[in-house]
Amino acid sequence: MPRNSSTASTRPPTSRPTCSTARSSWDSTTTKPVLAYLGAQQRGFGGYYAESPTFNAALKAHYLSLLDGLQRLFVLRLDGGAGDRPNPVLLMLFRSTADSLLTLRTPWSNFLEAGLIHRKIDEAGEQGLQVNRATERINAAVADAREGHLEMLDALIAAMLGDRADLVVTESDIRTAGIDIIAEPSPMDHPLFDEE
Repeated sequence: MPRNSSTASTRPPTSRPTCSTARSSWDSTTTKPVLAYLGAQQRGFGGYYAESPTFNAALKAHYLSLLDGLQRLFVLRLDGGAGDRPNPVLLMLFRSTADSLLTLRTPWSNFLEAGLIHRKIDEAGEQGLQVNRATERINAAVADAREGHLEMLDALIAAMLGDRADLVVTESDIRTAGIDIIAEPSPMDHPLFDEE
């Protein structure tokens, strides 16, 4: 199924990035543990902001509680915790694929604001146009690679779950199981720039 990830535009954003890699809705049971696992890694996936450690700490706590709850409900451990282990070979490939996904980036990935760079590229004439065309190709390749990684992670989770891959987990199931999942924090409730 298609994912709600942003597609690359000609220019990277010149202001604070939004969470482009997280899904706004989960359309697959196997995707839930994948997104929780990726978010719990706190490595650029799931809506973290480099400039807000307090928000990031709250978001990581949410993802860790969500991951723990889903692992308990699915009887599947993806992290280092004890419990039922899936096929260790597939788990090794799952973790390697997640690590590979979390390292995907473009030359623009570390810029929170790139207005001056864009202006200089615009002033560079034909070379600037070449930079913009190359940026489009790089962005498209990274977006395609991200989708491939997420598809592979979904398939690996389904393979590890076996006949439990069709299990549908609802909020009611989580409450009934007595699992406490910390609510997802809002960036509006935390300072954008934490003072040191």
